[in-house]
Amino acid sequence: MSEDEITKENSNEETEDRGIIEPCGEINEINNDLEEVSRALDEATRSLETTVQQAPGCSTAVVSGLSKQIIEEMNSIEANCLVSFTDLNVQNKSAAVNPFLQREAKEALARVISARGQTLVINSAYRTLPQQLMLYNQYRNGQCGIPIAARPSTSNHEDGLALDVDDPRGWEPFFIKQGWRPLRGDPPHFDYKGGGRSDISNIAIKAFQRLWNRYNPNDRIAEDGDCGQATLSRLNKSAIAGFGVSTVETASRLTTRTLRLSKPYMQGDDVRQVQEALVKVKISVTADGVFGSGTDKAVKQFQQQKGLTADGVVGAATRIELGL
Repeated sequence: MSEDEITKENSNEETEDRGIIEPCGEINEINNDLEEVSRALDEATRSLETTVQQAPGCSTAVVSGLSKQIIEEMNSIEANCLVSFTDLNVQNKSAAVNPFLQREAKEALARVISARGQTLVINSAYRTLPQQLMLYNQYRNGQCGIPIAARPSTSNHEDGLALDVDDPRGWEPFFIKQGWRPLRGDPPHFDYKGGGRSDISNIAIKAFQRLWNRYNPNDRIAEDGDCGQATLSRLNKSAIAGFGVSTVETASRLTTRTLRLSKPYMQGDDVRQVQEALVKVKISVTADGVFGSGTDKAVKQFQQQKGLTADGVVGAATRIELGL
């Protein structure tokens, strides 16, 4: 979408978009497709100058580098504005999932999972500004089969209080008891309605504005937390790999994908890195760069040793224990 189109629509669509119910099931199916995610992360590390407006493919995992920078900046503005929930018994569907919530929502989620005693599969959680803009661009441009998407800063996934999950009806009574509510018309979606909630949307906007100004001192914008035309146009111009990313190695660190057993098998240097780290801690596995059944078994063995959820998924918690 062009800057002129965004400008024209800002005034007459913002109020309307606040009432949009996004079809999360359809969006998540597209966003978490493992082949799409893998291609997205490969593209993000190769094309350091590709912008959000130019973002290729259909998975918002392609903007992971920029997304991670914004989340870090949000937490520098307000400590623990968002907290990770990767330490809970959860499985994030793909690298497009940002596993963050507001603190009170995370604490309630921990009680939900404990009460049911099962692993919760997360299809979507916190959605960053660049992710939402990418979805909005796809919707407005008729791309990727996105039927509708809210304007950036107006989606309920941008407040750190929303989750989309597998088996929503099975989880519903446990969520409801802990202050979460299902969203009518959007089956996988739950919103936290309990105590201690905050409106953090302006913090996310201000975080992006601060980052933009830091790296673009000759094209500064107001750091006012308002998602107006000036902010959206700069967001569209921002590199998907993130600000100040000048090397493939830096981009790779920012766009680390979640590894798991899948069909086709996930392959790459990141898989080999995990395998080599497992070998270093005396766990038998072939370091061939292919995440097959042997690697899945080795990861689960390591996770058991470390007291992690033994699901074979190499996310943030497992990487930290491996020293990666």
